Amino acid sequence: MRIIFLTISFLLAISSGLVAQDVQVQRLPFSTNSSNEMSPFIKDSVLYFSTNKPISFLRRYFDDNRQLLYHIFSVKLNPDSSFSKPIRYESDFLSPFNTGSITFSNDGNKMYIGQNHYDTYKRSSKSNSGNLMGVYESDLGNKGWSRKNNLSFNSRRNYNTAQPSISPDERFLFFISDMEEGMGKTDIYYSENINGEWGPAVNLGERINTSESELFPFYHPNGKLYFASNGHGGLGGLDIFYTYQTEDGWSEPVAMDNINTEANEFSCYINEDEMWGIFASDRDGSDNLYRFDQFFPSFETCNIQEEDSYCFEFYDDVTQDEEMSRGPYKYQWTFNNTESAMGDTVIHCFTGPGEYNVRLSLLDTSIGEEMFALSDYNLDVTRIEQIYITTEESIKVNQLTTFDVSQSFMGDFQPKEFYWDMGDGTLLKGETIRHIFRTKGKYQVRCGAISKEHPQIKMCSIKEIIVSD
Repeated sequence: MRIIFLTISFLLAISSGLVAQDVQVQRLPFSTNSSNEMSPFIKDSVLYFSTNKPISFLRRYFDDNRQLLYHIFSVKLNPDSSFSKPIRYESDFLSPFNTGSITFSNDGNKMYIGQNHYDTYKRSSKSNSGNLMGVYESDLGNKGWSRKNNLSFNSRRNYNTAQPSISPDERFLFFISDMEEGMGKTDIYYSENINGEWGPAVNLGERINTSESELFPFYHPNGKLYFASNGHGGLGGLDIFYTYQTEDGWSEPVAMDNINTEANEFSCYINEDEMWGIFASDRDGSDNLYRFDQFFPSFETCNIQEEDSYCFEFYDDVTQDEEMSRGPYKYQWTFNNTESAMGDTVIHCFTGPGEYNVRLSLLDTSIGEEMFALSDYNLDVTRIEQIYITTEESIKVNQLTTFDVSQSFMGDFQPKEFYWDMGDGTLLKGETIRHIFRTKGKYQVRCGAISKEHPQIKMCSIKEIIVSD
């Protein structure tokens, strides 16, 4: 495969395809070996991609390296999962030379493209650096797309920038570049939009960028940054990874080995719920687009299940006056006007969830009367927001065991479906499931769910169980 936009070559490794237990991968029907396709992006049920498919039956157009030019095509995704015929997108507006990728803002009113700087052979031939790539921005108005804006971090003479991806809030723009001060052949950078102006290119750092090539960033609505790399190990050639922000910066990249092969996998679009996506691969001999469908979603964050506790420690953090509690004067805590306890610090257990009145007063024990109230408020006692897994206390080998999450408390989270990983390689779905463990041991049973209204929001719990003979 050759990424012609930056004239970078990679060693090819071709495999027959991918069959995995939890993922189905299929080549898109319009993607053939007669041309290369890459850089997928979906907006409003339209798939945009870059291809070197010939745009004329009579003539062939090449770049400075005698490579076929790449242009943006679009294809409509029909409700029955079929595709319309691919057509060239905005041929009069986009560059007649290479346009390697395209992306849009959430509202569809901004377009970001990676293309050659010069749009005529005459201007390109006058450049000592050749026709380098740059990232451009355009706004949608009443008369169509505005003139493309050459972003400030670009360079016409010194380096390429390409493959933009915009964050949902339009604050950060991710892209790649072969700047000389980078860490490898190509690195991933970002620019921050401050008061309507794009700032300088910032390298993502050595946790993401390597001495090799990092390419095709795709920023997902849930905060994950997907990208391709041949510098993080993997199965071979370019592989697709993802990372996300933590308190310590970007996390260590995680390989998507359910779709990676010994060939090159690169440039992806991942749907909001991460259950399916489209990516490019040369596993069948040329760069083609493939769709993957996950039968089960991934839950990167899964918390150990906690037991609900309705016991609280109450203490006076306002008065802290020792004189007030000397002699006959004592602190008295009253809970819901039914139970009381003496002392400046007490522990009280409520019977369960609900709203309870808590009153702290100063009591004159010599006459058994309240002097005055120090505080009086209502306390909302709730369960822990989590998927709560219930099952039998004792589980035996070869015993049919029921697992249930109907007693979960998830607040405003509305689950679309429950997904189970039983810890022995078995994957199941449903609010209530049954399973037989064939060997004894300790298992971590995971149950996760995806939000019905916001597919990028997930919840997951782990319950450790012991299976005995």
